[in-house]
Amino acid sequence: MQTKLTIYERIEKFLDKSKIPTAYILFIYITSVQYIPENWVSKDFKSVSLWPVAITLGIIILRIFFDIYKKINEPKKTLPFYSKWGDLIDSGEFLKIFKKRLHDDKVLNIKIIGISLRFHWSYIKNLMEEYLLQDKNVEFNITLAMLDTDAYDNLEFIDESFKKKFLMQAQATENDIELFKNNYEEQNKTSKCNVTLHKYTFMPSFYGILLDDKFLFLGNTYWGKDMIRSAGQSYNLYVEDDDFSGSERIKIFNSWLNYIENKSKSE
Repeated sequence: MQTKLTIYERIEKFLDKSKIPTAYILFIYITSVQYIPENWVSKDFKSVSLWPVAITLGIIILRIFFDIYKKINEPKKTLPFYSKWGDLIDSGEFLKIFKKRLHDDKVLNIKIIGISLRFHWSYIKNLMEEYLLQDKNVEFNITLAMLDTDAYDNLEFIDESFKKKFLMQAQATENDIELFKNNYEEQNKTSKCNVTLHKYTFMPSFYGILLDDKFLFLGNTYWGKDMIRSAGQSYNLYVEDDDFSGSERIKIFNSWLNYIENKSKSE
């Protein structure tokens, strides 16, 4: 589902993209009006029409120079990093984005790729229940992808106890997701919650959570001697149109999720 922009975001995006073309148009007008014969347009009209155009052009040029100055002098940005899921939650960054997106649009689209989803699902579920129980007229569209519990027999983990632990957590999470769907999807209230669970049978190269196709919390999985060593716990935060190829990362994440969805439906 495509993310809707707020009115402010639309206006800001339009003005940012149109300022340079507008400057060209105004400059051409100021230049060309000087050569219009006086028997066509009076000298007073030229003078009166040029002032507002010149002032507008000056403001746009100042804004362009200000943007250049700001970009040159702004401090070097670093990619936000969280060493583990607990650090991400404690930072408040995820919760801030979650609440802001809901406040702006009343609809939140969440996409998650995980192994057992043991951390992601329980936290997201608790956040959603806070809104659903109070029936705050919001809509959640959740797409989940997790390692198929039936595939664990064909995968080699770093040790058997690690494998059993992961399997138990995955089965418990899967059951909890189904219970949640039964509790909330059929309720006839102003708030809506649509949950879709897909399963895959291979080891993805990453895991993460994508909010409204704009904010991606992404981490990497690990292999060791052809065995699943770790699902990883660290996260980087990528944002659409950031300085760290955020848009490209989001595009890759969505392509993998689409592949998992299509593969899941075909099986």
